[in-house]
Amino acid sequence: MNIAVYGAGSTGCYLAAELLLAELDVSLICRERIKHSIINNKGIHISDYLGMSQSVMPTEMITDVEHAPHIAAHFDVVFVTVKCHQLTQSYPQLLTITHANSSIVFMQNGLGSFDLAAQHLPQRKCYQGITPFNVLQLANGCFHKGTEGQFIWPLCHHTQHISHTMSQHGLSCQLHDDMAAVINGKLLLNLNNALNAICDLPIQAQLKQRPFRRLLAQAMQEWLNVCQQANRPVAQLTKVPPKWVPVILNLPNGLFSMLAKSMLDIDPKARSSMWEDIQAKRLTEIDFLNGAVVKLGQQYHVATPINQRICAAIKRLEQGETLDISQLNPNRLTD
Repeated sequence: MNIAVYGAGSTGCYLAAELLLAELDVSLICRERIKHSIINNKGIHISDYLGMSQSVMPTEMITDVEHAPHIAAHFDVVFVTVKCHQLTQSYPQLLTITHANSSIVFMQNGLGSFDLAAQHLPQRKCYQGITPFNVLQLANGCFHKGTEGQFIWPLCHHTQHISHTMSQHGLSCQLHDDMAAVINGKLLLNLNNALNAICDLPIQAQLKQRPFRRLLAQAMQEWLNVCQQANRPVAQLTKVPPKWVPVILNLPNGLFSMLAKSMLDIDPKARSSMWEDIQAKRLTEIDFLNGAVVKLGQQYHVATPINQRICAAIKRLEQGETLDISQLNPNRLTD
């Protein structure tokens, strides 16, 4: 089975490394910068918050699909790890490198991008997967997993084979036959991506501050309210049911520290991918995360003022403007 990771950045390189460690045939379709970094550092180096450290070299690295005729209709499985707003330009290439029986697994966060992709690629079997953990790109070709979790993919014959092979090598993933609920549950957690970018702190340090937790709790509660009104199921991706996550975040620091040890049991360096985007002056996926909450809230007549403020704040940061964080919260971010 020939596998490609298309648009391999932080998450894509980590995914490729795990698949390669399972001795699967994996090629990277990536930018020149990523390819040179991997070559210069003699492989992809991955690590995690528990102390794991591994290195592996991809089967092949391709930076120009148009000038690589040998990969036409070559890949049986393609994991697409570009950002939501970069998908549109990817459709022709994804069609070129796959065949009629290929599976294309879109690994984007949030809502909206997958539906458009499936509409543009009716000739292929399109699925949606998620990465429920944080990956931070470090220097020297290193990609660090800062929080717990496993890749989650839809249940199909290709992912079943990959899962079986990974388990034989001491690796693991999760397969689900109801990805809609999983995507809704992942969005609940992804609502922190923007707040982490706004507060400009590592996630662990952010969660130790109650004002930021209260703001996150309000944003999450708005999404849960939308899901309830729209009859959208929300899968449990944490140790507690989704409805309890905002309650725990709202607790005073002492109680939160006692009851939410797993939330704080993350690498002190971990930050959100949106923080990386803001630092690199790239467009973010805000329209598919907090923006999706706002859009569905309007559709189902559910108020989403906190997510609206967060969206506006990220748009300002994308434009290079400075931000007064206290303007996000009617309580002025006081404890």
